[in-house]
Amino acid sequence: MGGFQGFDPARVRDLAGHLESVAGSVVPMHSQLSQLLQDAAADVAPQQVTRSPELQPVVDRPGVPMATGAIPISRVYGIPTGYLPGPRTQGEALAGGPLPGSVDPFLRQTAADIRSRCDRLEQVRKAAPPSVELDAGALFGTEPVDLNGVPKPTDGPEKTAAWWAGLTPAQREQYLYLKPEALETLKGLPPDVLRQATRLAYFKVVPYKIASNESGGSTKFTLGIVELGDGFAFRTEQISDGSYRVTLISNGQAGLNADGAPVSAAFKYEFGDTWVFRNKAEADKLRADLKRALALRQQMLHPPSDGSRGGGGVAMYAAIEYGKLMERLPDPQLKVKTAGGEVSGAIGVGSVTPGIKFGANFSTITSTIDPGRPSVTQSRDFTVEPSLTRGNVVKGDFGTVVNGTIQVVRDKNNPDPNTNITTVRLIQTVENKLGGTFGGELGGKKVGVSGSYREGRSHTHVVTVNVPIGADPAEQAAARKWLNAPAPASLASPVIPDKPPAPDADLISRLAHNRGQVSAVSYRGKASELKLGGKFTVEGIPFGFEATAAEKGDHLVGQQYLGAPDPKTGRRAFVPLG
Repeated sequence: MGGFQGFDPARVRDLAGHLESVAGSVVPMHSQLSQLLQDAAADVAPQQVTRSPELQPVVDRPGVPMATGAIPISRVYGIPTGYLPGPRTQGEALAGGPLPGSVDPFLRQTAADIRSRCDRLEQVRKAAPPSVELDAGALFGTEPVDLNGVPKPTDGPEKTAAWWAGLTPAQREQYLYLKPEALETLKGLPPDVLRQATRLAYFKVVPYKIASNESGGSTKFTLGIVELGDGFAFRTEQISDGSYRVTLISNGQAGLNADGAPVSAAFKYEFGDTWVFRNKAEADKLRADLKRALALRQQMLHPPSDGSRGGGGVAMYAAIEYGKLMERLPDPQLKVKTAGGEVSGAIGVGSVTPGIKFGANFSTITSTIDPGRPSVTQSRDFTVEPSLTRGNVVKGDFGTVVNGTIQVVRDKNNPDPNTNITTVRLIQTVENKLGGTFGGELGGKKVGVSGSYREGRSHTHVVTVNVPIGADPAEQAAARKWLNAPAPASLASPVIPDKPPAPDADLISRLAHNRGQVSAVSYRGKASELKLGGKFTVEGIPFGFEATAAEKGDHLVGQQYLGAPDPKTGRRAFVPLG
């Protein structure tokens, strides 16, 4: 975060607010003046009430619309600010004419211009390294540049050099600190500028999710204390690099859960295939194809038994169509296999039920998103979820999910486990949840049905520390040690490498500070869930069935990245995006 002295953007914004307050008092004054002139004209008619060419239109044709053209807005700091639309009536013409009332649009435009310049000044200050001293006066006196107005890489070095030479220092600072990823692609820039842009862009470009939507369903069967279940889900994600991802998930679980027991446990598995597309239309088409494939598969496995068309014929037709559909589907670029377990407990105290859940998962992620550099990621995560539920028929629930994930990414083309690590990654997620459930049961202990519907809201904060690993044996050994760290260690407070590491710090800490790419993003989400179930008892053995349909989604509400280390102090600071 750069610095400057003798300039307080907050106080300048207050000045803009005062200008708008003054502007707001001008129009009522002119409305009163217009009415006064019209009343006077009626009293002295047929004599002329005024000889002023500015006031005469109000007297001759009060309230009659007229095309007076656009109102020019005065220059602000020597820069033309454009024109406002022309007035619609004579009264408005009075307020917009050469009388003092014309100061109203001028003051409002000036206030908006001041705020815009303060916003850009703050953006540059936050994106610049801490030791950089910025010229606040020059930045404030310069109109904000169009950050998308950078030459194309194909324009050639001569055109790029001429463009850069024509910029003022304040304009150059805006492009360098706010759009380094565009500058690093250009030829023709001074070498020192290109080096700075490349370094700043390296730490800024950290892809993250912008929005997601997931829908799915599951079934669960109970036999005594044993629970068996399976399910599916479709997930669509929009990524910050402009791509879209569609994921098909199948999962299952087996667990123990005695009726009335305070503790339960389950083993879970999940398989996911993800396709990556450049635009939403392609992603939506694949999602529709996957849903049809799932429906055809269900017809293959469970053909109708009413005999109207013949179960065998339906299954054969579904198999043919399923085969055609699968042939035209592209291969997924991400394949995920996950196995894990969870233990949960809850104790009811009247209408209040506190609970807690612990979970651990092990995953293997195979990626061909970059066909030239396929990778395999080993991932371990650990979750703690305390919760509190209150109520009976109508319940309110509050909870926090704290998740920590440790990942090691390996080069799939290199089979040597001692030299093929390319990245280590720490992901820490904190999700706060609030929801309400309406439901109940009908029947007794031996036979009954149940149902519930839940709506919930969430706020999630995700911190990702991404550390590239080189071929040096010491770095490879440190990365292998990272993967073997205790799983609960990933739940500790995020280790943000914002300060220079101590002289005796481990190698991973030093690498995280010097080359670690760090993002911190926040999401707001909502979810709904419908459950229907039944139970019965045969010879003392309870049987149960439960079906669930769920949907959830979230969207980005805040994002920032950890900027490059300051060349003088070594400190790093978070830079807001957007």
